[in-house]
Amino acid sequence: MNTLVVVAHPSLDETSIANRIIVDRIRSLSQVTIKNLHQEYPSFTFKVDTEQDALRKADSVVFQFPFYWYSVPGILKEWMDQVLTYGFAYGSTGDKLKGKHFLVSTTVGGPVDAYCESGYNNYTIGDLLKPLRQMSNLTGMVYHRPIVSHGMIFIPNVYNTREEVEGRAREHAEKLHRYITAEKTEAMPSNQLLDF
Repeated sequence: MNTLVVVAHPSLDETSIANRIIVDRIRSLSQVTIKNLHQEYPSFTFKVDTEQDALRKADSVVFQFPFYWYSVPGILKEWMDQVLTYGFAYGSTGDKLKGKHFLVSTTVGGPVDAYCESGYNNYTIGDLLKPLRQMSNLTGMVYHRPIVSHGMIFIPNVYNTREEVEGRAREHAEKLHRYITAEKTEAMPSNQLLDF
């Protein structure tokens, strides 16, 4: 199964701890194509035909990103706006993604207890990921339960230790590795709550 991993991290190889470990773990898998958006498109101007062709060739699509301001990084949103066009991804003839598997794989800086109705951020990660789930629904992709890891920020003497973040990143990477190498058959039930 061909998997396209769309990576949206502004400095994956320079400053990232978690996302770098995650991407490095899957980099050598056969039938995996990694698109590092910041590396390939620093100006946010995408080669739409190239990106759509990569999507056509994929059986499974993974969005790998750090959770920024309750959403995807700006470059991933811009990629969706430019690439997932009417007639390609949705609309009367926009069926090119129909039946492809879709997974969100994201790293979150804050702790899990901050993401609930009574928490600091007021909403669950599942609530905040609903736009991506709807994008999957609209395009006809098969939505899989996201891989979400919390406590993925390292600020010396403030948040976490480097070793803690690296350990969590390795656990996350193993989950993503298992997802990519597993046979995909079922979507997540549409009525399942997404609390992470």
